[in-house]
Amino acid sequence: MRVDDFVVCHTDNGYLIEHGQRSSIATHFNRNSVGVMREIGDSASTVYLIGENADYLVPNNALTPIDPLKTGKGYPQKICNICHCLKEHADFERNQTDAGGNVTTRPSCRICRRNIEQKPMTATAKREAEKRRPKNGTLFRCPICRKRSIVGVTAKIVLDHRHGDGASRSFLCDSCNTGLGRFKNGHNYLKNAIAYLEAFEK
Repeated sequence: MRVDDFVVCHTDNGYLIEHGQRSSIATHFNRNSVGVMREIGDSASTVYLIGENADYLVPNNALTPIDPLKTGKGYPQKICNICHCLKEHADFERNQTDAGGNVTTRPSCRICRRNIEQKPMTATAKREAEKRRPKNGTLFRCPICRKRSIVGVTAKIVLDHRHGDGASRSFLCDSCNTGLGRFKNGHNYLKNAIAYLEAFEK
């Protein structure tokens, strides 16, 4: 192993490194976390664990080099895009079918998806909200992108909900609903995106 190599950490604890100082007690993290080698020692090394966004001192015998390009589709294991743990494909929900007819899996593992989705809508709340669904063949204006479309013809309309408590919000075009999901339904992500765009407009 060399500095800057990617590794898998097969243990679930190590010593947190903050401001160059090692914590006095071991801290737990996810087993099979993927990280980057920072410093290599004789018996333990400092590893930046991506999912934890922190450096840990971990025994060398708990570390295995990994080529992240040899994970995911076509390989036995996949790295979750949130916790950054190396997992079996069975730990990911099925997603879509690609152009070749192959079933793909979601980029986030089941555990992380539960944390993202938090509380789903109840069946009763969903039934009530669906009564307001725009009918196929009618004109629809998405409240986010303001694009006008014909429901079921030029746009797919989906019911959006608050992930914290499962309450319904409104109907959106599929693109905007997906966009909110990409931004984790969070204000900071959206503000960061606006700040990024504005920085390049100056």
